[in-house]
Formats: sequence, structure tokens, C-alpha cells
Amino acid sequence: MTLRDYVLIVARSWIVVAVTVAVGLVTAGIVALTSTTTYTSSAQVLFTGHAASSGQDLAYVGNYVQSRMQTYKKLGTSANLMTSVAKQIGSDESPAELAGRVEVGVTHLTTVATITAEDTTARGAARVANTVADALLDAVQELEAENAAGASAQGSEQAKATVEGVITGVADVPSAPSDPNMLLYLLAGALAGILASIGVVALREVLRGEASSSPAIEAT
Repeated sequence: MTLRDYVLIVARSWIVVAVTVAVGLVTAGIVALTSTTTYTSSAQVLFTGHAASSGQDLAYVGNYVQSRMQTYKKLGTSANLMTSVAKQIGSDESPAELAGRVEVGVTHLTTVATITAEDTTARGAARVANTVADALLDAVQELEAENAAGASAQGSEQAKATVEGVITGVADVPSAPSDPNMLLYLLAGALAGILASIGVVALREVLRGEASSSPAIEAT
């Protein structure tokens, strides 16, 4: 079959295509309207290290902070930190529930941690992200102060690295929800409708071809 044949088949079945696409759009719209509205906001924290002024120590501190970013990521959603955050925002969620709507992202190229929080309200999302960022700052400074004190007690001069952090990006109150994205839902519904219509049209053509080539029809 040529491309022209396929176009003619679709044109002949335009009602099927229109109906399935319409059903897909309506279904997607209903799902979007009945979904829980979610807002997302992010805060950023920059971690830096301090040590002696020698070049070797500075290089060590830079590598040390970079190597600790995965630890800070896990610390950001730890049970103790989530418990503290829940108390500050007045939430009765369990640490696991609160951690389920908080994400701490780090990269291998920077020492910046991005804290992203979700909430059913715009102000709630910003408040959670900022509260987690503040709590993470305190937790990291306490952790690294203990590590530096322990290294000093053991007489390790190079390992006396202290880490500090500063919030470089405060979480703003989002102006629009992150989910549901009505446009995305409608596009998905339209695509599903088109795929379904292709399947229906193809099945009709197969059945029509089998019926026209059956022995009973050929005998007539």
C-alpha cells in the first residue's frame, strides 16, 4: 500500500478518529481536574570549606567538600532532620512521609545542593524547601565540626577541614501549580486517542479484507 492509500483509509474513517481523540481529550481533562494540585519550590545551598592558607590544604578542602556532597544529600532527607523540619512547620507527618515530598539534588561538578519540596499549597512548598535548607545547613556544620574536632584530637593537621554553607537561592512561592499540567494531560489524551483510532481503523481494514476474500463471497 502507498501513502495515498493510508491517507484515504484515515479520511474514510475520520469519524472514528474524531471520536477517539475527543474521548481521549475528555478523559485527560477529567483526570487533570480531579488530580491533587501540587506546587513545587526549590532552595539552593552552597557549601564551602576552610582550612590553613597553604595551597595544599586549600586543594584538599575543595576535594573534601566535593566528596561530602553525597553525604549531605542523604542527610537532607534523614529521619532526624525530617523530624526537626516537621516540628518547625507544624506538620504531623512521619519522617518518611515528609521525605517523600522532599528531594535533595547534588552534582559532581559543584558543591551546591538543591532542595526541592512539594506541597498542596504554594506557600507550603516554599516554606518546606526553605526550612529543610536551613536545617541542612545546621546539620552539616554540626557534623563537620565534630569531624574536624576528631581529626584534631588525632593530630591530623591536613584533615582539619571545616565546612560552612550559605543559602544562595531562597525558595519562592510558586505562581502556578507544577501538577496537574493541563496542557501536558491534554496532549497525552490526544496522543492516546490518535493511537487508539489507528488501532481501530487498522482492525476494521483487516476484518474488511478478510470478509472480502472469504470463500462464500468469492463464490458469489
